[in-house]
Amino acid sequence: MKNLFLAAGLLLALLFANDVKAQVIGKDIKTNNEFSLTYGTLSNSEWIEAFGEVVTVMFGGDTKTKTAFGPMSAEYFRRITPVVAVGAIGSVSSFREDMMKRTTTTSGETTSEKIGDYTRSYFSFMPAAKFNWLRKEHFGMYSKVAAGVTFTNTNMKDTDPTVATKKDNNVMFNFQASLIGIEAGGQLRGFAEFGMGEQGAILLGIRYNF
Repeated sequence: MKNLFLAAGLLLALLFANDVKAQVIGKDIKTNNEFSLTYGTLSNSEWIEAFGEVVTVMFGGDTKTKTAFGPMSAEYFRRITPVVAVGAIGSVSSFREDMMKRTTTTSGETTSEKIGDYTRSYFSFMPAAKFNWLRKEHFGMYSKVAAGVTFTNTNMKDTDPTVATKKDNNVMFNFQASLIGIEAGGQLRGFAEFGMGEQGAILLGIRYNF
């Protein structure tokens, strides 16, 4: 990933410094608004869940992932200068797992028994800024930063119906820092971003300019 960031940074510098070559891509895009939908991987929430699984195992428990969704995001930006755009990002992720209890018999055999269901959802809202280093009618390159809050909702339901479901709600700081984004198309574009944060280290999406 470090080598990828370095190569992307060098490519960005070359394109920014050599505007003559950039002109073959087309004219500057004139629209000031954009709406995007993204789906990513290796997000902050995924790392939090992975760390939670490690802690669970350390204390003799176990988990079995049943479903994992997201992060899926919607974002809106409005350009206020030829380079800078401001907007906001909304993101959602959800994880559902079987809670397991490991038991070791006298013969040394290890078995797992389901003791409950675990569900946690992440809802994020982050004001954001975008820097369009190259914004042509058919191609663009940019960077993006965002910071805001994530609301988490956790439910732990025991297989024993007499045990009450445990619920917990929290708020935490969250962010997204996309070092480089590459987009291509016309008014409707496809794009990819590479960085780190709640939207993911790698994310793909579609964008509508208007």
